[in-house]
Amino acid sequence: MYKNILAAVDGTSHGAGVLDTVASLAALTGASVHVIHVRPEQVITDGISGGVFVTEEPAEGRQVVDEALTRLRADGVTADGEVDEGLREDLAGILVDRATALGADLIAVGPGHYSGISALLHTSVSRGVAKSAPVSVLLVRTDS
Repeated sequence: MYKNILAAVDGTSHGAGVLDTVASLAALTGASVHVIHVRPEQVITDGISGGVFVTEEPAEGRQVVDEALTRLRADGVTADGEVDEGLREDLAGILVDRATALGADLIAVGPGHYSGISALLHTSVSRGVAKSAPVSVLLVRTDS
């Protein structure tokens, strides 16, 4: 059964659903949970010049992880966590790389929450993780 779970959170209700699910799994299996939040970077250019911009303040990312850890530990789950940065297009790879480095045997992610034209313009992190992860991937759906 699972011993080391990587839980990706983003501060939304989707991330909260991931936490609820991994807390239940950890309680059943005795697994530890490593929480990760990736502060997304965006490349912005006008065709001549541009740059990479982080679209979230460091304190916001740390708050997402700290709240997740508080929630998991209140349920008696052994948990640690980190904040990372990366291009939106690389988020799936970052999650898979961290899971591999940590020896995780399960990656828990929420569903992509883009719709309409946004779904065409943005890559699906959950789909990318599922395609490239060397371990099981749990897609946690929420009502929102």
